[in-house]
Amino acid sequence: MGTAGGALNGIAVSPELRLRIGWVVVALLFCGAIALFAVDITRWNSGEGAVYGRASIGRPAPVVSFQGLDGRSYSLTSYLGHPVVVNFFATWCVPCKAELPLIQSRYMQYRARGLRVIGADQQEDAPQVRAFVQAHGVTYLTVIDEGDAIDAYGGHAIPMSLFIDSDGVLRAVHVGEMSAAMLDADLQKIM
Repeated sequence: MGTAGGALNGIAVSPELRLRIGWVVVALLFCGAIALFAVDITRWNSGEGAVYGRASIGRPAPVVSFQGLDGRSYSLTSYLGHPVVVNFFATWCVPCKAELPLIQSRYMQYRARGLRVIGADQQEDAPQVRAFVQAHGVTYLTVIDEGDAIDAYGGHAIPMSLFIDSDGVLRAVHVGEMSAAMLDADLQKIM
C-alpha cells in the first residue's frame, strides 16, 4: 500500500482506476436491481406466487370502500353479479394516462355485458380528479382511494389493475401500463 492510489496484488492502482472500478460495481449492482424488479413484476402479472396484500388470485376479493367524486361511499360488494376492473391511478402518472383510452374503450365495448370499471385515484383532491376525468373523457365511475384499498391488494406501484369476476373472486392483478393484449387477456378471465 505504498503507492498513492494503493496496490492490488502488488500492482499499482491509480485513484482514477479505483474510481472507474467503483462506478462499474455501482452500475452492475444497479442493473442487477433492475433485473430483479423486472422478474418480480413479471411474476406478479402472471399470477405466479399470487398473494397480493390480503388478496389471492382465485379467492374472494377483499372488500374495500372508496369515496366517490360525488361524495358518496362505494363498496366492491355493491358490484357482486358484475365483472369489475379496478384501476388504481393518479393524475400525474404518465403510464396511467397512457392506458386510460384503452380502459375507456373496453368499458364502452363490454358495459352492455355487465362490465363495471372503477378508476381509483390515489389520494388526490376531488376537484383535481374531476377535472382530469373530464379532460380525458372518462365515463366510468371514478373514486378516490385514501390508500386503504390499494394497501389491501398489496399495491406499491401504479397503475395497478384488479380483475374481479361476477362472483367477487379476484382473477388477475396487473401492475404497470397495460397493452391491449394484456387488458384483453385479463378481461377474458372475468367476462
